[in-house]
Amino acid sequence: MRKSLLFAAMALVFVVASCCNKPSIVWTEGEKDAETGRATHVITVVNAPEGTDWTLWLTSNHIDSREVEGTEGVIELHHGCWYKMTPLAREGKNLVVKYADRPLQRHCWAPEGFVLEKGSRRIPLEVKYEFLPSESIPDFPYNHVKTEVWDMVPSLKHVQPAEGTTTVDALPESVMVEGQKAGWYKITLDGACRIEAADEDGAYYAKVTLENLIRNAGGNELPNLVIEDWPDFGYRGFMLDISRNFTSKENILKFIDLLAHYKVSVFHLHFGDDEGWRLEIPEFPELTSYGAYHAFPVKNEAGEYVEEDYLLPSYNGGIDPDDVASSANGHLSKEDYIEIVRYAWERRIEVIPEFDTPGHSRAAIKAMEAYAERTGDDSYLLSEKEDVSEYCSVQYYKDNALNVALPSTYRFIEVVFDNLIAYHKEAGAPLPAIHVGGDEVPRGAWVGSPACQKIMAERGWDNIELLKSYYIENVLDIAEARGVKIAGWQELVMDLEDHVYERMKKNLYSVNFWHTGGEQQEYPYKYANDGVPVVLSNMTNTYVDFAYTPDKTERGLSWGGFVDERRSFSLLPYDIYRSVRWDDKGRMRDISALPEGKTPLVSRENIIGVQAQLWTETVRSFDHVTSYVFPKVCGVFERAWNASPSWEGTRVADDPLFMEDLDRYYSTVVSHEMPYYESEGIAYRHRKN
Repeated sequence: MRKSLLFAAMALVFVVASCCNKPSIVWTEGEKDAETGRATHVITVVNAPEGTDWTLWLTSNHIDSREVEGTEGVIELHHGCWYKMTPLAREGKNLVVKYADRPLQRHCWAPEGFVLEKGSRRIPLEVKYEFLPSESIPDFPYNHVKTEVWDMVPSLKHVQPAEGTTTVDALPESVMVEGQKAGWYKITLDGACRIEAADEDGAYYAKVTLENLIRNAGGNELPNLVIEDWPDFGYRGFMLDISRNFTSKENILKFIDLLAHYKVSVFHLHFGDDEGWRLEIPEFPELTSYGAYHAFPVKNEAGEYVEEDYLLPSYNGGIDPDDVASSANGHLSKEDYIEIVRYAWERRIEVIPEFDTPGHSRAAIKAMEAYAERTGDDSYLLSEKEDVSEYCSVQYYKDNALNVALPSTYRFIEVVFDNLIAYHKEAGAPLPAIHVGGDEVPRGAWVGSPACQKIMAERGWDNIELLKSYYIENVLDIAEARGVKIAGWQELVMDLEDHVYERMKKNLYSVNFWHTGGEQQEYPYKYANDGVPVVLSNMTNTYVDFAYTPDKTERGLSWGGFVDERRSFSLLPYDIYRSVRWDDKGRMRDISALPEGKTPLVSRENIIGVQAQLWTETVRSFDHVTSYVFPKVCGVFERAWNASPSWEGTRVADDPLFMEDLDRYYSTVVSHEMPYYESEGIAYRHRKN
């Protein structure tokens, strides 16, 4: 019955599509084969142009098989996520191809960015998906409770209501007081409105709280009360990836306003990765003219598809560098970045810029090759022509690790550092650190590099991994000479020579611990106990690019599970082993035995903050950005401000204290936060209840 209904639906799609001469794609999910464990998916080019000698290009997060069933063709992984499929079989007005792959689990695994090519003709194709039914976890029911005007995210620590009301016509100036915690403030409403604050941060947070009170009350007449509040962490962060898919300056400014609403203190801007370099560096125009735009590959004299003037297509399949509406294209000018930094600082948010190194560096590598070709100056190259290293990164790049043995690599980094320092100085805003990444360097990188082998011979090394210490030493030289701290992902501090590790700890601003699976679940506490400033960035609680539910029609990744409002709210910075109370099927986990045998947290002071992350492989618009983030991220911001809830020590997943707090949290989000998003015109994910 299911198959017959599916075929009927396909037929209807074809009939409707045939009314229009414009070619398009219907991608049909196949049933899992019990013997092979794989599924045969079908791609149909509806109203296809004449002939069968077309090449079909597409993008996909992952295709296991390179064999096309039912034809003599192949699926060739060209680079990253860009695939070439040939040949195509003719069925009337349509072209059809079938391919065997693992059963579909997520929408993001279905290919997109389809382009038909023959000679100089390239036809981008819109796609319609036909998914098989999937099991979806229903929205979690909660008990709606009456909310007060002072219920907000993050929640206020101490509220003492009193009789009467106060009309707040204007926000008063703050009176600074000594002897309080950083970010502390006190609001008194007793016929008049008074604010006391420990510092400029506290004064700003008091202003935000009053604005939220007025918004929640629907006017400036507020109940008399006394509020005393402060953040538990100074570092309350959000990371936005603009490399893989670009977000414009105008939308970034809108996003910063949303972060300010939640009293976020750090905006981590990830602008350099494999798929794009999105920030102007005047000395190197190619970083953005080449590295921030994508185009269809061209054929060289050998018949090979190569890049020319622009990067190859990436996740969204963008093939037109002139398409300003495509998230594949775009970059921030120097002036844009300075405006962002200044705008954020006016809202007490510090910007930490990131260009990922030494892995995840393909856009910069290719751009600097183009720079050298144009200028004849190879003194800033990030790659070595003689390097014959063979490797494949986690996202299927074979040329994304910059060469750590080249002096030119460090000249390049110096120029980028100098520009970032100058930009922040011109903005009149602090530069807490420059984030240099450090994550996911592919195994096999540098093995075939003569320059790397020379360094190893000079130092008597027989382990290629020691080159990481060499790289860190050079980056530290650059940072220390300029008086700037560095930040990175957890791999930055791992597997280093002892003296390099100890030196690094003195120059670290923060380290984002993200991989919380298996034994790595203990790493945040192990390194915190050893003096590393840890920012909890748990994939299981803070990766807002993960889908809300396992429903395959919902956008988002799932390699680390699924993250919804419950998962983010459940984060316990000082008890990370009990931070996941539901499994990926929505069932309560047994947390009673945890954390037996695991590393305890001894140095609480080295857990310096919490950060949410939005990676943008599956993001195509600003609406996608905000709907991924809100309201899922509210739990992260709650826990960054209030690190130790009343239920922190509970040993049962559905403990009454936890469930009561969760009900109030949900009710607050529904009653106050969602109306706020609507008032600001912000796309968000609606709950059904």
